[in-house]
Amino acid sequence: MIDPESSSCLSWKKVFEAMDTEKAGPLENKAFLRHVRQYVHAPSHRFAAIVPPEFSTLCRDELTVLGFSQTGISEAGVEFTEKLAGCYAANLWLRTASRILCRLPSFRAGATEELFHKVSAMRWELWLNPEIPLRVSSYVEHSRIEHEGVVADTFLDGVRKRFIEQGLPAPTAWRPPAGGQESDVSISSWLQRVIVRLDQNRCEISLDTTGPHLHERGYRLHHTGAPLRETLAAAILRKAGWKGDAPLIDGMCGSGTFGIEAALIARRLPPGLGRHFLFEKWPSFQSKTWEYMVRKAAEGAFNASPVPIVCVDRDLEAVSVARENSERAGVHGDVRLECTSFFDIRPRAFGLTGGLLVLNPPYGIRIKEDVDQLYQRLGNHISTHFNGWQAAVLAPSRSLATYLKIRSPRLWRVDHGGTPVVVVMGKCS
Repeated sequence: MIDPESSSCLSWKKVFEAMDTEKAGPLENKAFLRHVRQYVHAPSHRFAAIVPPEFSTLCRDELTVLGFSQTGISEAGVEFTEKLAGCYAANLWLRTASRILCRLPSFRAGATEELFHKVSAMRWELWLNPEIPLRVSSYVEHSRIEHEGVVADTFLDGVRKRFIEQGLPAPTAWRPPAGGQESDVSISSWLQRVIVRLDQNRCEISLDTTGPHLHERGYRLHHTGAPLRETLAAAILRKAGWKGDAPLIDGMCGSGTFGIEAALIARRLPPGLGRHFLFEKWPSFQSKTWEYMVRKAAEGAFNASPVPIVCVDRDLEAVSVARENSERAGVHGDVRLECTSFFDIRPRAFGLTGGLLVLNPPYGIRIKEDVDQLYQRLGNHISTHFNGWQAAVLAPSRSLATYLKIRSPRLWRVDHGGTPVVVVMGKCS
């Protein structure tokens, strides 16, 4: 059984090695398959797990548990080196990352002509699906080619030239919709993101392997306003030290994200189990390797959460949405949902004497009372009924942390929906 949360788990690297001999596709195109194996499957590649800076250490720890040893933190997130199947596992298992990029080898490009020549010489037919439009983002610093638009257009021209020379249809370029508002990729559409970075006349090209953002697990189709991103919920649980080995109560559950992410962790279910990824559309996709990973992940999961997970909210609509989302995630039987106010909660009524309390109280326009008064009430209720519990509470400012009566609190600054907030963590007193 492969259990990524266990320190004694089978290294994913051994799985990759065992599956490395897989044939990649139809035997009639032997030259193409040989090139795929030689240039894509056989070599190790550099990848980047894109995460906010405050998540980097958490994400690196996740990669270490998966068996990835060559890791390092960069401005983009966490860099690691593995064979192609390594990005499959990273997309499947990482709970805190936003997306996984594949870094292609860098090269010198001191002029437009040189950039075009080197791009057009690369084996793009092994990497890109010509049926998927290319969304190219370019960044230039301290280089002879100064205009980012020129870099993007030159890259696209080089890719198209390569495909045409191989007798293949060339991919089209994605353009922003009329009005100029670039929205993120929806779960129902596919775009191949490509990042072209030119720094001091050296070009590095990164290919997105993920598709829609990794927080789009696929279970939350509805919410009740100001939803907590799945990746943020998972990161807070990890930062609080919760590993699915103690009871959890979410006192203001909203659409149920904390509870659902907790159930996935407790059952050792990968967050990417119920969705598809962009790498599945690539010409080099190793379907048997992927099917093996998914099958072993499902076989290694617990049938039920080993610990109680209780989610409450005073809003009946929120509870209904949380129930729908938990059913869609396949963890409805692991999450107990109650429609009641947090201030009426007594953990002993659920048979619980300790564990982790998580709270995402309303703030801004969502709050209908004085924020200082709300956090004073929260602190009084926590100290009276959750004495000895661990807590992780979101607050709009550091000054409100003192009201929560958490012993020796740790304050963690994160971004929640574009707004900076503080997560107050520690033992309730």
